[in-house]
Amino acid sequence: MRTLDRIAAVATAATTRTGRALRRRGRAATVLALATALVGLLPAAAAQANVNRYTVQPNSPKPAVCNNSGTIPPGTWMQNRPCGYWVGTAMAGSSFDVHQTNPSNYHYGRSWGNNNICTWIPPGALSSSPTASVAESCSDATKDNISHRRTIGYNFNAAAHAATDGTAITVNPACTAYYNYYTTSTYSDGSLRDVAGHPGSTVMYRFTANGSNPAIVVRDGVIGWVFLSRSCVTDWRGITFYNDND
Repeated sequence: MRTLDRIAAVATAATTRTGRALRRRGRAATVLALATALVGLLPAAAAQANVNRYTVQPNSPKPAVCNNSGTIPPGTWMQNRPCGYWVGTAMAGSSFDVHQTNPSNYHYGRSWGNNNICTWIPPGALSSSPTASVAESCSDATKDNISHRRTIGYNFNAAAHAATDGTAITVNPACTAYYNYYTTSTYSDGSLRDVAGHPGSTVMYRFTANGSNPAIVVRDGVIGWVFLSRSCVTDWRGITFYNDND
């Protein structure tokens, strides 16, 4: 009997250990199943959005919403924000990827052609139908950054929000004016390109662009907003420079 009792005790202990092991495995399986289910409930990583690409049209209208009138023969203006500073010209025939459109129909996105920068363009400058659907390439962070004028340049002709036009200076009319300069969406550098013609001797200076060989932004009475080399200036006429941000 003692032998039988010992055998029974051993069998009971083994059964108890097996039961505990099975319960532990069961709990582990339950935890794994719950974790898998929770992962399934988490939002998936956002897929990169697609945006529509359009073609810039010649003789696009100047933005009436900013109290401008007339047209822009070579294409359309690029600006750092709606009704903001002029930062170049999106040339007719080039592509523009529309990322966002504000209530006044200004478009934010990427200008291609000789620019390849994120910028804003006025209403009415694009083809009626898109030419392609492409990956988004201009962020909200870039949009916010370029909206501040010290991102695009320095030595402005007026304090922030104090003027919408330039101040008269004298330049060499033999110089060549250009429609574009910036080469990066950080607006930290550039090179003069897209010939616009020759300026008159008096132009309206707005600001100096960033870069290792900076250009100046001026409005000529005939060819409109253009870039000139700083070396073209023959008389600053005592202009006061402002470097406050906005």
